[in-house]
Amino acid sequence: MAEHEHEFEGHEEELEAPKDSLWRDEHEMEKSANIVYFLTLGIVSGLILREINKKTKFPYSPMILSLGILLGLLQKSLGYVGESASILSKMHPHLIVFVFVPVLLFESAFNCDWYTFKYQMVNILLLAGPGCGWGAILLGAVFKMVLRYDDHDMTWYQAFTLGSVLSATDPVAVVALLKELGASLAFNHLIEGEALLNDGVAMVFFIFFNKFSKAASGKGEAVTASQVVLNFVRNSLVGPALGLILGILAALWTKRILGDDIEVTWLTFVFTYLTFYWAEFCFFKTSGLLAVVGLGLFWSAFGKTRIRSSVEHSVHTVWGFVQYSCDTLIFLLVGIIVGTQVIEETFIHKSDYIRMIVFYFFMILARFIMILTFWPFLRCFGYPISKSEFIVLVYGGLRGALGLTLSLMVGCDEELPARFRHLSVFYGAGMAAITNLINGTTCKALVQYLEMIENPVVKKKVYKKYLEELIVNSQDKMRELESDQFYSMADWNKVNQLIGQPKFIEKIEKLETEIKYMIGSNKVSSNSSNLYEGLTDQEIFGEVRYRIYRIMKGLYYDKFEYGLCEEDTVRLLVESSDIGLDHTKAILNIWDQLYKNFLNFSSVNFFFKVKEMPFIGPFARDYMIKHLGFVYDVTTTFLSCANEAFHLTESFPMSKDAVRVVMEELNKEIEKAEGYLSILNDTFPEIVRAIQTKRASHSILTHQRHYLDETQQNGLVDDKEYQLLKKEINTRLVDLENHQFDMILPSFHVLAMEFPIFSGLVSTDLDNIIKSAYEKKFGPDEIIYEQGMTCQNIYIVSKGNVVDEFQGGSIKKGLGSLITYTNLIGDGTCMSTAKTTADSLLYSLNLKILKDLMNKNPDFEFKIYINSVEYLRKMFENQAGPLAHLEIKRLLDFFRTKSKLRKFTTNQKCDFIFGGYLFRGELKDINNKVYSQYTYIPPQDTECLVTKDCQCLIFEDSVESFNNQMLKQLDLDPHKDQQIQERYSQIKRTSMMDKSKHH
Repeated sequence: MAEHEHEFEGHEEELEAPKDSLWRDEHEMEKSANIVYFLTLGIVSGLILREINKKTKFPYSPMILSLGILLGLLQKSLGYVGESASILSKMHPHLIVFVFVPVLLFESAFNCDWYTFKYQMVNILLLAGPGCGWGAILLGAVFKMVLRYDDHDMTWYQAFTLGSVLSATDPVAVVALLKELGASLAFNHLIEGEALLNDGVAMVFFIFFNKFSKAASGKGEAVTASQVVLNFVRNSLVGPALGLILGILAALWTKRILGDDIEVTWLTFVFTYLTFYWAEFCFFKTSGLLAVVGLGLFWSAFGKTRIRSSVEHSVHTVWGFVQYSCDTLIFLLVGIIVGTQVIEETFIHKSDYIRMIVFYFFMILARFIMILTFWPFLRCFGYPISKSEFIVLVYGGLRGALGLTLSLMVGCDEELPARFRHLSVFYGAGMAAITNLINGTTCKALVQYLEMIENPVVKKKVYKKYLEELIVNSQDKMRELESDQFYSMADWNKVNQLIGQPKFIEKIEKLETEIKYMIGSNKVSSNSSNLYEGLTDQEIFGEVRYRIYRIMKGLYYDKFEYGLCEEDTVRLLVESSDIGLDHTKAILNIWDQLYKNFLNFSSVNFFFKVKEMPFIGPFARDYMIKHLGFVYDVTTTFLSCANEAFHLTESFPMSKDAVRVVMEELNKEIEKAEGYLSILNDTFPEIVRAIQTKRASHSILTHQRHYLDETQQNGLVDDKEYQLLKKEINTRLVDLENHQFDMILPSFHVLAMEFPIFSGLVSTDLDNIIKSAYEKKFGPDEIIYEQGMTCQNIYIVSKGNVVDEFQGGSIKKGLGSLITYTNLIGDGTCMSTAKTTADSLLYSLNLKILKDLMNKNPDFEFKIYINSVEYLRKMFENQAGPLAHLEIKRLLDFFRTKSKLRKFTTNQKCDFIFGGYLFRGELKDINNKVYSQYTYIPPQDTECLVTKDCQCLIFEDSVESFNNQMLKQLDLDPHKDQQIQERYSQIKRTSMMDKSKHH
């Protein structure tokens, strides 16, 4: 007993006292702080290398990888920092996947150009799917048949496992280089898309071959053919599907968030990690990487427009920072692990180093064989791949983070033989280092040698023009500073040197020489001011179309920014422009691209018939409002932007014949859309009314939000009041999305009370209009009134469409339009011929009652006159001046805010400082130039004399300046090129004279 007590006492000394629940190990705390400190130093080092990259253009990824290798090799002599590097080199590979890889995959997928990616989808799937599997088999065969590793080193299944590890590409350095050199977006997306998807696919093949390997060695369960198929489907299809579903949920959530950039940004991060963890561990045990890719691609296609424009910049800024940080740290970790592998490895023989060098060349050969295998398919789908792009696609297949991470997973798997585990890490680390340090740094020379980047004469001319403009703008700024007293002692010759003006002039001269060589010195002179001189007609047509697509793309975003169209609308419209930009040699085909996204009316008619049925009725109404709202939004936004672009094309500084041809193409697209809109108005007037109500509410609420932001920035509203008002407006926007609209056409009494032209009338006047009105039906092609006949009635279109025809043109009007304002301001005769295009229902209003109302209500009269200009400028186009070229919405907005309706009697004098428009009467200027009715009056420095009683609009701002402001905003000033060329020639002569004086 005593002996046992003595034995117990001896053991008691060895036992530690139980720890308090709040006890923490100080050593572990210091180790954690050490790691955080090291990671901070890693980011700082990355910033330094980023600056070196800007100066030297040496690829960033190989530099940060080299730094990591150096730290791994020297870790024992680096003390505090080396200890941290040693700890990180033993980081579990799963932790790298869990923390870094989801972020990198989502960011890459989220920021891809969805249209280009979608167009390349088949080729990407071929390379990333069967291509990745075929590459894994080829690499496995290299290990067994070329490098002659026996079964003690690795079995065939283990060779295929390692082949899967090394089949995942990570061409970060190459993609960055190609973007810098100006490679086509399509080719960049092929390389980046393959890497994006084959990360997840490589992991799927890795898991399968690893299971086969363990089963063959008796350390794992037997794998059947059905299990292989089921697991492959679960990993390759269920993962992306789960990402898609969660993407939809995230987008719906984001849609309800207004003005909170923090919440939106966090939401994208939260769903990225939730998607990965739910896919990998919780629900289906599928591929978390492919699920994140699916999530990212959904956001690229549909989610971006769900993010409000006010917070979009913040989201992209934060994701850009996180992507850069993760990319830096993961390549640093890869480098450290490679360096550590070199100094600590005991299972690797000297012959393995020789084999690794041989394997590097065979790995490139295997990728060549893999791509060549699918070459016939790659040429049939997506964008065509040139031979030079084929070579870069082979050479640019770098290995990186995921391949090394998978090799580390093999290294941590104790069920596998030690020799194979170490070989896996050895080859994973070696190929990551070699491909980044060799391929990543020499790819630029290869691209330049192959002359893969096309640089046509148009691009060179545009770049030359841009440099000339840059010099002129710099000189303007210099002249401005010379007059500033605080710069009176500056050495302006030195300033010219420091801002690089002589270098820019040298670049321009070099470009002029290259342009001469490319198109022949006999075709264009070096000082030619015509940017498009020396080009074929087809090239000029293509350039005109290119500009139209770019302008319309900008106009679409402008509409979206100001709440004038929905996010799905702008996505589809922008995609139609992207498609057009790929086919500028073909005639404009915008509307057909849009139309194929609309459902047939027959399906909508079915929902219209069942909208009043119980249970299904509310869903049918909701569907019709949303679907037809989308169709209506797309059509009207396209028409608005196309009409604006149509007028802007007249200012293109190029062949007017080419511009005219393309304008005819655009006009045909406008006519197609107008025809479709007419059918939509005729078929579903009830739904169109609800859609217009919703769009108007959305536009005004968005305007309120913009106005609130502007006043808050100017300090005109208190922060507390700002937050309360912002919250209220945001709540109304969310409620608007869920509002249920009535789909019943109102009576004329209700319609007249809501008609915009009648707003502001007193109830007695409105009652007089309504009492005199009566309903009138017209069949297709039936004439309502003819030009020259006595006018007694004005009409409002309640159903159908009407065409107003006049000499030189026509105007088509549909649901809710008044026909026609010109009859109200004329001399009692009809100024056009109106006829229906389909069965129509019109409300006839008494002309005399409306004219009497105009005489006693100046505001009502003003509305009638400014709306009549839409017709008058087409009827008398030769007299309309700059008014003929303004898009109608902008024109009416200009009249409402920048003009006044005035009447003058004979011999009175009137000022037209900013110009005006004469409706009735006659006047003459100081030079005795006579202006008759329906004529634009240009700005006058002196008063005009009224020679016949007149009625006119007097402008409070210049139409020319308003129009020129738009042209400059879109870089379409027709005189800009010539002015820049003249100014640059003068600056160049002065510079040459100064240079000769200096010498």
